[in-house]
Amino acid sequence: MNALRRYQQSLRARSYSGLDLLIILMSFVVCHYFYLDDLDFSSQRFVIVLGALGLSYLLFAFAGLYKTHRTLRLHAALNRMSVGWFLVITLLALLAFLTKVAEDVSRVWFGLSTILAYVGLVSARVGSAVLMVVWQKHATTRVSVVLVGIKERTDGLVERLTIDNWSGYHVDKVITSDVANDSTESPDGLETTNYLALLSEYVEARRKAGDPVAEVWIALPMAEEVRIKQIVNGLRDSSVDVCFVPDSFGMQLITGTAMNVADVAIINISDIRLPGSAELFKRLFDSTVALIAVILLSPVLLAIAAAVKLESSGPALFRQHRYGVDGKEIEVWKFRSMSVQEDQGVVVQAKRNDWRVTRTGAFLRKHSLDELPQFFNVLQGTMSIVGPRPHAVSHNEEYRAKIDGYMLRHKIKPGITGWAQVNGWRGETDTLEKMEGRVRYDLEYIRNWSPWLDIKIMLLTVAHVVSGKDAY
Repeated sequence: MNALRRYQQSLRARSYSGLDLLIILMSFVVCHYFYLDDLDFSSQRFVIVLGALGLSYLLFAFAGLYKTHRTLRLHAALNRMSVGWFLVITLLALLAFLTKVAEDVSRVWFGLSTILAYVGLVSARVGSAVLMVVWQKHATTRVSVVLVGIKERTDGLVERLTIDNWSGYHVDKVITSDVANDSTESPDGLETTNYLALLSEYVEARRKAGDPVAEVWIALPMAEEVRIKQIVNGLRDSSVDVCFVPDSFGMQLITGTAMNVADVAIINISDIRLPGSAELFKRLFDSTVALIAVILLSPVLLAIAAAVKLESSGPALFRQHRYGVDGKEIEVWKFRSMSVQEDQGVVVQAKRNDWRVTRTGAFLRKHSLDELPQFFNVLQGTMSIVGPRPHAVSHNEEYRAKIDGYMLRHKIKPGITGWAQVNGWRGETDTLEKMEGRVRYDLEYIRNWSPWLDIKIMLLTVAHVVSGKDAY
């Protein structure tokens, strides 16, 4: 996922919950200290504070203030917060009355605390919005968008995004398609009858240049179903997010991940990636586990490197270019297990009893010890502990053309181990069916991710490593 969008989602959604709770807590504490001249909370006043924290979180979450999949306009967020805080005060007053807690609670303290909390909540939202606008105006990285559709709608989108430049989205290219004669026109005046080819070439060129397009927005009427399908199907072998900008009729029909960008309704058709909070958790978890693993396994790493060097000439580490998140090329490290290294052109997968595998390499591959250097890839940030296994570039190029949705597995970072591997899809993929099985499990993992699933996969991986099953 684009780094700016991850930052926006975490800052403007999930992180608000902690900030809101802190403001509410500090408001009650400060008013207690200055009005009652101490911090000795009675059990009744403590109940009020806990009630304020619990109710505010539940009501604000119910109001959609902490949802990561959509961005609320500031005025909408303030309106929902105001209604939610009013309900919190009302429910607290009702609770105090029904439980007779009010008898030991100062009304002035309660009133001052709720007013101070409301001022703090509003100030935090406004201040955060102002900082976000300033930061995005000066940010060098924005969510890159390619618009495809009829000129009337693409012009409107460009105008809206230009006016609301706080959104963090930048239109890199506009391809307008004339429905009547099937012509295509780009901003530089280029005309072609194959608008899909123009779009695909541009997206692919940007990916190869290391600056991939984040999203393609389709701004066609729902009546143009054939065109929409052509664009979606034409981009299935890319890692770009395909979004649909529906008209009023299409808004009633489409069910997808809805977003609001600059007051424009966007439907992310291919959104199967992890939410921002999950990506943050995985990054922290990965870094911690990888660092511990490198420290504890350092003697083993040195011993393996020496064994590899002693048996055959060549480097101890094998470096191979593979696709990472969003289809960017990354360098993956492994202990060399073969006498021949391949990273260009056609890469031949290892087979059972492969003559290229050394004796040390056979032992390493059987117990997956050749993968240990990838803990450094995890620390580098290009890989995760658990995720879809990265394939050689030549294999990606081969199978992305044969398997629908193949490149969707690159929505997240590749992993040292994965859901497919612990479910029997480990080893050589010498048939199309085997690769389809891997891809199916990879996409299932992304859709159903949870911390517990990662832990389960890690434990199953340890069992597979000990047994050496299906490895050669």
